[in-house]
Amino acid sequence: MKGSALNYAAAAAACATIVACAPAPVVSNAEPPPTRVIASSAPVSYRSSAIARHARLATSARDAGDLAAAADHEEVLVLLAPDDPARRKTLQTTRDAIRKSARGHADNGIAARRAGDLAVARDAFLHVLVLDPDNADAAKALREIDLATMSKSQGDRAARARVTDDIVASVKARASDSYDLDQRLELMRAGDLTAGLRELKTWVDANPGDRASRQKIGVAVADKARDAEGKGQRETALGLYEQASTLAGAGAPDWALRIQALRKALGEQYYAEGMKVSRKDLAAAIRHWENGARYDPSNTNLQLRLREGKLAQQKLQRIEK
Repeated sequence: MKGSALNYAAAAAACATIVACAPAPVVSNAEPPPTRVIASSAPVSYRSSAIARHARLATSARDAGDLAAAADHEEVLVLLAPDDPARRKTLQTTRDAIRKSARGHADNGIAARRAGDLAVARDAFLHVLVLDPDNADAAKALREIDLATMSKSQGDRAARARVTDDIVASVKARASDSYDLDQRLELMRAGDLTAGLRELKTWVDANPGDRASRQKIGVAVADKARDAEGKGQRETALGLYEQASTLAGAGAPDWALRIQALRKALGEQYYAEGMKVSRKDLAAAIRHWENGARYDPSNTNLQLRLREGKLAQQKLQRIEK
């Protein structure tokens, strides 16, 4: 028993020694540090991105001339950055430009409308509404232009219908006139020259503006003139060439050349005939020279002989008295 008590006492002493050697627990009265919360920057980043995007779109629209779209983006920028005075100033500048441009298009529309150009006027007022959708004057002008355009379109259709009727009537009239003209030309070609020319002149007097038909008449008369010239009938040929030019309204160049040549030829012809009879019959010679001077006043020899013949005739008349 005594040995057991000693062993127990030794164990107890060893335990006390171990406990005494162990570190004492640390007890603190301080509050635990607060948990750090990292604030999210997502809203700030989204607003910055939106501002950059609308600023870019506003610039692109302004460069393209689309002031209305530029103003829409600038209004968004003012909402995103309400404390930025530059944004408000830019928006106001764009709105002023829109009002000025709208006034310019409205003035153009009014001027075009007064000038009767409804298409240009309509485009101008449409530009006004693109810039200023609430512009009541532009909307009213567009309604009135659309009504006027519709009325004009209906009038044009009616006018085209009348023109078609006129064309049909004109074609029928021309067909009748063509038959009538052909009959008159045949009368002349058949040999009744005087009656034929009279009928053709009557037709030209009734249809002075029908150039094609008048040219047709002129060619037919000129053909008769060539036939007469070929037969040596110079005076007849000359008269026909002159009538061909009158009836056609404008003579062909070759007709004018033939007229000139025939006049010179007739002047020479009457000069020669006067010279043949001048010694025997001065009065007859003077008549020939007068005829020749009427056809060719530029013939110097003929004019000289005519003057000399008249002086000689006057001397003879004084002697006889």
